[in-house]
Amino acid sequence: MRPRVAPVPLGCCPEEPRCHLCNPAPQAPSLELIRALAEHYDAEGLRSRPYFVGGPPPNEEQMKACGGRDVTIRVRPDLLTKARATTLAARGVVRVELDALTFSDRVLRECGRPYSGDYVRSMARGLRALGLEVGLVLSPGLPSTDHASSVEDAREAIEFADVVRLHPLLVLSDALLREAHMDGRYEPMTLGEAITTCRAMMDVLEDGGVEVIRVGLQGAHDGVGRVVAGPAHGALRELVESRRMLDALRAHLQPHAPGAAATLRCARCDEGRVRGLFNQHIRTLRSEFGLTRVDVVGEPSWPRGALEVEVLYANDG
Repeated sequence: MRPRVAPVPLGCCPEEPRCHLCNPAPQAPSLELIRALAEHYDAEGLRSRPYFVGGPPPNEEQMKACGGRDVTIRVRPDLLTKARATTLAARGVVRVELDALTFSDRVLRECGRPYSGDYVRSMARGLRALGLEVGLVLSPGLPSTDHASSVEDAREAIEFADVVRLHPLLVLSDALLREAHMDGRYEPMTLGEAITTCRAMMDVLEDGGVEVIRVGLQGAHDGVGRVVAGPAHGALRELVESRRMLDALRAHLQPHAPGAAATLRCARCDEGRVRGLFNQHIRTLRSEFGLTRVDVVGEPSWPRGALEVEVLYANDG
């Protein structure tokens, strides 16, 4: 079983100048709060894992407040030194997630991030040499990027990352990017574009053996602040997985002629993905393939992702 994650927000840019994407950093959490969060998230027989989310890495006192638990940290690459990474590895950090966003130097400069793609690559290699699990945060929808460049970031991440988070860019209320959005100089992705791009990035990453552990951010829930524009959705990953499921069903049904009835068997936990929102997938499949009937059967013992399609014609009895 995976440990329960106890998030501890530290903020993206603790000092000026801030990058263009984040709100001002919140007040640092007290040591008492860190201890309380870790204890609150403890499950029976399983200790929580504090997850420090911010630009800078946690300091010594914050690490001690974790009570010897394994720790994950998410940091801005330029705010973590090799010496500090070595110390953190000895203090209980088991995974470092680099808030890379992209490997494009030009895009990073436009976003106000003071590091290069090569710096991210070098940092990732160095962390792996320390025996740490390496994560990357990629952000499709950055200024001057498109679908193809985002997918290329995913391809490049395969060499360096064990896990990846996909966070389509959101325009936050107090971020400098908001001015560019209001002036018409930046247009965020639509929800449909975010689903299409994240789906393509997930395909590339998972085919390369990289686990995608998160898709999308929620402003209030994730503590990033109020969202004023962009593909914000409370279940973005579920929308992406639903799109993937529809394409898998299409592939299964492609060889069959119109006039058939289909039974779609799946894991019980996948029934929603098979049906689609408000049974939209069922209507789509009936229309595209001329099906007379579509039944969905959820199998309680099947693992997530398992799928079987049975097609029966009227003259089959």
